[in-house]
Amino acid sequence: MSEDFDSSRHRQLEEDFILHVERLLADPRVRLDTTRGRRPIVGFHRIVNKSDRSIDLRRLMSEMGKPDRDLESRMPHGKVVDVTMAERRFFFFRSPVGRLRAVCASPTRLLLSGQAARPLDGGDVARILAEQPPPLANVPSTMVLLSTSGFTIDAREAAERRADRTVLLVEPNGAGGWAVHGPPATAALSDLFDPESELDKRDRIRQQIDAVKIDLEGSGAAADRIAEKTQLPLSLVESELKSFAKANAGLVAKRLDGRMVLFRQSADPAPAAGGSKMAFIDNVKALFLRKGDTEKKIAFLAERRALLSQQRDRGYEDMGTLEKREAELRAEFNTVAGDLSRRRITSQLLQLRKDIERRQQLLSVLNQQINVVGTHLHNLQLVQQGSHANLPDSDELASDAAAAEDVLATLEADNELADSVGASVHGGLSAEEQALYEELMQDHAKQTQAAQDAAQDAGSPNASAAATSVSPQRTSAPAAPQRTSSPSTPQRSEPEAG
Repeated sequence: MSEDFDSSRHRQLEEDFILHVERLLADPRVRLDTTRGRRPIVGFHRIVNKSDRSIDLRRLMSEMGKPDRDLESRMPHGKVVDVTMAERRFFFFRSPVGRLRAVCASPTRLLLSGQAARPLDGGDVARILAEQPPPLANVPSTMVLLSTSGFTIDAREAAERRADRTVLLVEPNGAGGWAVHGPPATAALSDLFDPESELDKRDRIRQQIDAVKIDLEGSGAAADRIAEKTQLPLSLVESELKSFAKANAGLVAKRLDGRMVLFRQSADPAPAAGGSKMAFIDNVKALFLRKGDTEKKIAFLAERRALLSQQRDRGYEDMGTLEKREAELRAEFNTVAGDLSRRRITSQLLQLRKDIERRQQLLSVLNQQINVVGTHLHNLQLVQQGSHANLPDSDELASDAAAAEDVLATLEADNELADSVGASVHGGLSAEEQALYEELMQDHAKQTQAAQDAAQDAGSPNASAAATSVSPQRTSAPAAPQRTSSPSTPQRSEPEAG
C-alpha cells in the first residue's frame, strides 16, 4: 500500500467518525452520565468546541524533512470534538452537568515515513488518555477514542466505566465496518457510536450473499458464517436473510439444524397467463386434481439437500480439525523423549485415525445422499419446467411449418421476378438501338482495316504501331494515315488503270 493511499484512508476514517459524532449530538437515544444520572444529551444545553492537532502535524513534518502542503491535506489531523452539557440556573447562569469528548488518533509518524501502520497498544492508549484536559469537578465525562489503525488486545481493556469517567474505543475492522469496545453496562451507547448505518450493514450482508450465490443451489448460505465474515450481529444477518428471501422468488430462509440457512427451494415460478384470477382458479383445480404434489416434493427435497449439505460442510470442518491434530501429534512424537510418552502418543494417533476413518465413511454416505436427492430434485424441476413452458402441440407446429413454407416460396418467386426485371433494364437494347450499334461497329471495323493496310504498304513500324493503338478504341475517330511513299503509288481503295 502506498504512503499516499494509506494516509488518505486514515484521513477518511477520521472524517467519517467526526461527522457521525456531530450527528449524535441531536440524537435523543444518546444517554450519557451526568450529575443527574444517565440522561439524554438533547435535554441539556450543549456547548461544542472543535479542534485538531494540525500544528503538531506541521511541526512533525518539518522535523522529518517533509514540508509538503499537498501531503498535509491528505494526512489525518487528530480532530477533537468537546461537548459540555449544561443546565440553566437562576435564569442567567449555566452549570455543567456532563461532558463528552471524542478524540481521533492515528500513527502519524509511521504514515509520514511510509511504514506499515500498527495498532495502538495499552501504553499508547494510557498516554492519550493522560494528555486530555482534567475532568471538571464532580462532573462525569464520556471519552470516545478512535484509532484509525486499530487497537491491540491489551489496549481494548482500557474501555471501562467508572463513577467519574466512561471510556469507549472505536476502530475499523477488517470486514469494512467498525468495532466499538465498551463496558457491558454501556452496550446500547456503544452501538450508537458505530459510524456505519444499519442500511450500510445490510448492504454488506447482501454483497456477501452475492459472493456465495453459487452455494444457494446446494448447501445454502448459513447466517453464522456470513456473520463471521462481515463481523455483524447474528440477529441482523438472520433478519436480512429473511428479507432477501422474500424479495427473491424461489429462495427461502429457514432454520435447519439450529442455524438459519438461505437456500433455493425451487426455480422461479412462471407467471400465470390470466393474472391473479387465473392463478386462483389454477390453485383450486390443483387442490382437487392433486396437481400440487410436484411443488411440495421440490420444496421438501430442496430443504433436505440444504440440510444434508450443511451436515457435510461441518463434517469437512471436523475432518480438518482432526487432520491438524494428527499432524501435531506426529510432530510431538518426534520431539518427546522416553518410550512411555511415545507409546501414549501412538495410542492417541491410532484412535484419531479411527475417528478420521469414521468421519470419512459418514461423509461418503452424506455425499451419496446429496447425489440422490439432487438427482431427484433435478428431475422434478425438469417436469415442472416442462409444464410451465406452455409449448405448442404437434398440430400447431405442422400448421405453422406449412405456412412458413408458403411464405418462403412466395418470397423466392418475387426474388426471381425482381432479378429478371433488373437484368432487362440494365443490359437490354431496343431494335433501333441495336441497328445503330451494328452500323457504328461496321464503320469502326472499316477504319481499322484501312489503317492497317496503309501501315503495311508503307513498311513503317511507327505507322503500324499507331494503327494498332487506334484499333481498340471504339468511340474515338480513326487517325488519318500518314503516307511516306511516293505520290505515284496507287492506293488499294482506288481502281488501277487498265
